[in-house]
Amino acid sequence: MEERYGSLADAGSCLPSIGILSLAAITRQQGFPTSLADASALALNQAELIRLIENDPPDILGLSATTFTISHAAGFAAVAKERFPNLVVIIGGPHVSAAPHETMKRFTAFDIAVIGEGEESIIALLSALDAGSAMIDIPGIVLRTDGELVSTGRRRFLSDLDSLPYPAWDLLDGFPLKYPPAPFKVRRSPAASLVTSRGCPNSCIFCDRSVFGTSCHTFSAEYVIGMIKHLVDNYGIREFSFEDDTFTTFKKRLVAICQGIIDLGMNISWSCLGRVNSVDRETLEYMKRAGCWQISFGIESGCEDILTTIHKNVTLKEIESTVTLCRNIGILSKGFFIVGHPGETRETLSQTLDFALKLPLDDISVTMLTPFPGTEIYDRAAEFGRFDSDWSRMNLLNTVFIPHGLTREDLQFYQREILKRFYLRPRIIIGYLKRLIANPSTLKGLIAGGRSFFRSIRKTV
Repeated sequence: MEERYGSLADAGSCLPSIGILSLAAITRQQGFPTSLADASALALNQAELIRLIENDPPDILGLSATTFTISHAAGFAAVAKERFPNLVVIIGGPHVSAAPHETMKRFTAFDIAVIGEGEESIIALLSALDAGSAMIDIPGIVLRTDGELVSTGRRRFLSDLDSLPYPAWDLLDGFPLKYPPAPFKVRRSPAASLVTSRGCPNSCIFCDRSVFGTSCHTFSAEYVIGMIKHLVDNYGIREFSFEDDTFTTFKKRLVAICQGIIDLGMNISWSCLGRVNSVDRETLEYMKRAGCWQISFGIESGCEDILTTIHKNVTLKEIESTVTLCRNIGILSKGFFIVGHPGETRETLSQTLDFALKLPLDDISVTMLTPFPGTEIYDRAAEFGRFDSDWSRMNLLNTVFIPHGLTREDLQFYQREILKRFYLRPRIIIGYLKRLIANPSTLKGLIAGGRSFFRSIRKTV
């Protein structure tokens, strides 16, 4: 947690990876004996993981990693292969999908990389490994052949997500209590996260769309309602966090999900991500009736020119209108802000500070612009500033990109100043006290989160 969240470790999330759970569900469904461990959520170190797999040694080790964790995954893979010389290691996840050849060249402990959606590729791979047959005709992978890296090209996206089994929550040790969300993110517990769509049609310069692409494909409303009911009935889940990039994009499906929750009379609360130009009064009122209490919006900047530069395709007026509408309807709103955009200046940073204070938001997150592999800004970083491309430092908190004309200290000052000036206001403090009164069980989490907040506004990252 300390490595991932720095001074915000106490406010970090331990929710499990839906990607890992989905792959485990499909491999098990197809008859392959499957075990899983979300090492990141459980904060397992390398030695603990080795002891875990020694109890039931696998033939094949599948790992999923982000850019920040790819070196950890490679280190673990190397140690595991020393312990089990015949082990085959398959790497997947967003990082290797964005930079497959560079990753495989750098980390030789990975035998095969799965690129993009993994469900069909992993089944084809396991079947070929079982049969001892060639893998060169399996689309969606990069493998080592005669000392060379060979790519088999991209696999088509799944046409029917509803054909997939529900994620394998039952394979998680201690789910759901061992996997709490960030304390600021929930009203009730136990809680779970869901991803109900894949792909993003937007073109933000800082986002990587290597895994699921730029077109959206979704689970049906009926499937989503089934997952929710399954988690409520079998695990007692009372709070949901929808982590889709595009949960609010498809109004008809969104309304159908809300109506399904209402019709079943499920006593749940939930939050989601949304875009300010994809919701209206009617939709928000439906969402509130169905239990939605908070929507998180990517606001990014308070400067119109910066929004244009990063291809956000929203305006300051749209942002203010939607956030105000949420407040009027009674849904809390959280704003995601980024400092250090291409073209950023002290003036634009001051505009972002002023805009964050002007909006009727209830929560904010302020991160550093991070040019991840697969993003437009990764390829153009030198055009706009100085870039430290060390993958192991890319956690959204470290200052790895500094726009021309600014310093590291400038960015760190404004990050802390936005957080400090936003939260140390009577309206925000009173809002948190009201939440605590409404649900006293959140006291421990709020204390931990508050402790992290005060550390973060003092600490230089």
